Amino acid sequence: MTHPISSSPLPAGTGPDPYFFLSYARVPSTEQERSRDHPDQDLVDFHRELCRHVMQLTDHDGTQSPGYLDRRIKIGADWERHLKQALATCQVFVPVYTKRYFSREWCGKEWDAFSRRQAEQRKTRPYTINAIVPVLWLSPAHLDLPPVAEAVQYTHPDLGPPYLKMGLYGLREAGYSLQYRRSVWGIAQTIVQVAQQARLEPCDIGLFDDLRNVFEGGM
Repeated sequence: MTHPISSSPLPAGTGPDPYFFLSYARVPSTEQERSRDHPDQDLVDFHRELCRHVMQLTDHDGTQSPGYLDRRIKIGADWERHLKQALATCQVFVPVYTKRYFSREWCGKEWDAFSRRQAEQRKTRPYTINAIVPVLWLSPAHLDLPPVAEAVQYTHPDLGPPYLKMGLYGLREAGYSLQYRRSVWGIAQTIVQVAQQARLEPCDIGLFDDLRNVFEGGM
């Protein structure tokens, strides 16, 4: 079976397709938290800020959110097809590095899907840059990165030592609001720059049949 690539993709930043796909592992609620804000609220806030910046930095039409977040899938919807469609059309893959992220099977499959799409494009455009832009939610000291994650630049040196030392969640929780905002703005700029350089074309979701968890087995 072949997996066709669209011959006339929309320019990066336009159209209803997501500009970026935020890949993350959900934090389960504790008994005490079930009556309060969801434990992922900090990440939802981060996603909202990224979307706001991307809307300022691009001419995305805004008919859909520029950033895909799977919490928005309606109850009863075919969630796997929604995810695959977003992975087949987004411009940039943004994995949020946490301890839990690399232990979740579906997170590894999302990474595999986007990697397959990039590999497909490199068959005809071998010099396409990598369109994976990782986000350090925690310091690397708290993470055990699998080989596929270690192979991708994740430090964002332009964001400065506090980001690398603490991660976004650490900056926010420690009260470094200015550094946090600067880091989110910097990540948004990187996402837009990568999207404009990569010009990743959409693919048929059939390419994502039999996805693997690439975090296992040293892949």
